[in-house]
Amino acid sequence: MKKPSWKNRIKYSFDNMMSKGTLSLILLLFLITAVVVVISGIISALADPQGDGIFKSMWISLMHAIDAGTLAGDDGSIIFMVLMSIVTICGLFITSMLIGVISTGLEDKMNSLRKGHSIVLEKKHVILLGFNENALNIIRELIIANENHKNSVIVVMDNQDKSEMEDTINQRIEDTKTTRIICRSGCMDNIADVSICSPETCRSIIVNAEDDFMSIKAILACSTILDESENKDAYITALIYDKDNMEAARIAGNGKAEILFFQDSIARIMAQTCRQPGMTTVLTDLLSYSGDEIYVESIPAVTGRKMSELNLLFPKSTVIGIVQEGKPIINPPMDTVIKASDKLILIAEDDGVSVPMQQAASIQNEVFASEKELKTYAQNTLILGCNELLAQILTELDSYATTGDTVTVAAFASELQDKLPENFKLKNIGLKVQECNIFDRNELKQLLAQKPANVLILTDSSCEDNDADAHTLLLLLQLRDIARSDNLKFSVTSEMRSVENQELAQVTKVTDFVISSNITALMVTQISQTREQFAILDNLLSEEGSELYMKNVSRYVECGSNMNFYTVCASAARYGEVAIGYKKIINENDFEIVLNPAKNETFSFTEKDSLILVAEN
Repeated sequence: MKKPSWKNRIKYSFDNMMSKGTLSLILLLFLITAVVVVISGIISALADPQGDGIFKSMWISLMHAIDAGTLAGDDGSIIFMVLMSIVTICGLFITSMLIGVISTGLEDKMNSLRKGHSIVLEKKHVILLGFNENALNIIRELIIANENHKNSVIVVMDNQDKSEMEDTINQRIEDTKTTRIICRSGCMDNIADVSICSPETCRSIIVNAEDDFMSIKAILACSTILDESENKDAYITALIYDKDNMEAARIAGNGKAEILFFQDSIARIMAQTCRQPGMTTVLTDLLSYSGDEIYVESIPAVTGRKMSELNLLFPKSTVIGIVQEGKPIINPPMDTVIKASDKLILIAEDDGVSVPMQQAASIQNEVFASEKELKTYAQNTLILGCNELLAQILTELDSYATTGDTVTVAAFASELQDKLPENFKLKNIGLKVQECNIFDRNELKQLLAQKPANVLILTDSSCEDNDADAHTLLLLLQLRDIARSDNLKFSVTSEMRSVENQELAQVTKVTDFVISSNITALMVTQISQTREQFAILDNLLSEEGSELYMKNVSRYVECGSNMNFYTVCASAARYGEVAIGYKKIINENDFEIVLNPAKNETFSFTEKDSLILVAEN
């Protein structure tokens, strides 16, 4: 290799200096200015030995370098005038370059800030990785959850422009209340980018990717950072859409992640809802922070009390379980004695408001209904449409089925072939699959002639959200018209994609709407606030153990009698169940759901009303 010349070396050194950024360029200009001032000061002092000395000459040279107007007032020898002219010209060049460098540096810094690449210096914040429609729902819920906490922070990061994310949030969320929202741009699966959000000081991380592979990579990046940091309390909440990817996601989380399987959760909710009209309202109220929700609290005052006594001690809260040795137990046996180390699982308006009374409330034993077996009736369910949730919904329905239950699935032949596995069978339900055009009024009337008790509408997953909801709206209008003309009565549960389209569908008098994105956002938010919520929600939505049910009130209390809710709770405890609310029928098409009512208020029930309970069956 040819030996580089001194010119090449100087050029190479200059290139390296230029690449180091604004500060290096400013230092270089100051260095050049200092060299010019020192040399000119020395020459000026040597040219005039009788002058004011070398330091005075340097000072005069510096004034000429930084102020071109100084030259106009000079008076001296030709050498001095020429020298000061050179210094002034050098100063003009240096000053111009300095202004340009500073201006460019400031502009680059502003651009960097706008791009959202600066590090976040916050503590106990929630990090939300992934910005989409679901993210907006999560942000809304986090804002409500943070209302009683000052200076709460949500850090949102996605591979989008920071200013665009901020504009979307400002347009869609009018009031952030006590919460500040900070946006950053970066890749959620890149450790360096995620580190910008300061996960080492955060409270929790929510992975909100629309693709399982990106979710797993993001979980891996976050768990790696948390492993290397001293933040042992932070954890990750993530959604997975394909069951085959669940194990990989858990491995990536390395014990620091709670993985929520999207289809499993929604299928459970839809199965429970279509059999029990109004259950969507119950679940939404429990999952949302806008009303009463589930909290886990340590309350030493109830130590030594039995589970059957607890709901007679709390006037504004409902105890549904305990956390024992870190394990949530929903609806434990009523003779369970509360230990000092146990925590209570409560439904309350807010955390910290559950204060027990010293004495248990008095109850009205005289209004207890005589103990009797729960009557069950065979139900005929009609499912219109088909998507990837169908098989899971049928499996969930089968687990709740009673003798004689039937389900008819009606959809286009092409949809059924793709979504329902071959030789798919159920243990307890009589399944009938009918290939037809569900949008044809005559065929729809034939299906309804079988007099189903419940109708469930599934959206077309192959369509865009608005198109799928448009098809659903058409079916809902047809169902309402046929029910009116043929005097049919059935409950309707409809899956929808958009909250806005749900508002349009209110005119169809649908019993329940299940909006997948909204419900999953609520669940993710709950888990991100309290890690124990994952096991609690999993138990409540699973067919194993205790879950949510609606049962006729006449099994528990005498209808028409005035009573308080303490009495209702005590009657439910006889069956090993927890009463958490009630459903009152207003008219044929309307009902009222009340969760966690004030227990000292007096009211009465009719034969059509139901209690909302946490029970094993």
